[in-house]
Amino acid sequence: MVIQIIATGIILVILGQLIAKVIRDKTSIIKIAFWLIFWSIALIVIWLPTDIIDKFGELVGVGRGIDVLVYFSIILLFYDNLKLRSKIDNIQRDITRIVREISKANS
Repeated sequence: MVIQIIATGIILVILGQLIAKVIRDKTSIIKIAFWLIFWSIALIVIWLPTDIIDKFGELVGVGRGIDVLVYFSIILLFYDNLKLRSKIDNIQRDITRIVREISKANS
């Protein structure tokens, strides 16, 4: 019960930060919508009775429902890491191209 309250507080802080980003217009609406839906679902799942989550785990073929959530979270983190790595590589390539163009223009 205590972990549910702590997790709810953390999620509410995150949702507040998302709303602040919308107000400041620092990010795209699609990203905000995705994270808003993601954290809203997380908030709902946190407060579901454990037997419902365990039935979901049995449906997927895992013993406990929380294991499914952990596996899903790990998959999401690896996917997000892959996307970030790809963006970093593109930025590095762009920086290299820009620096070469500036160097050629100055020489």
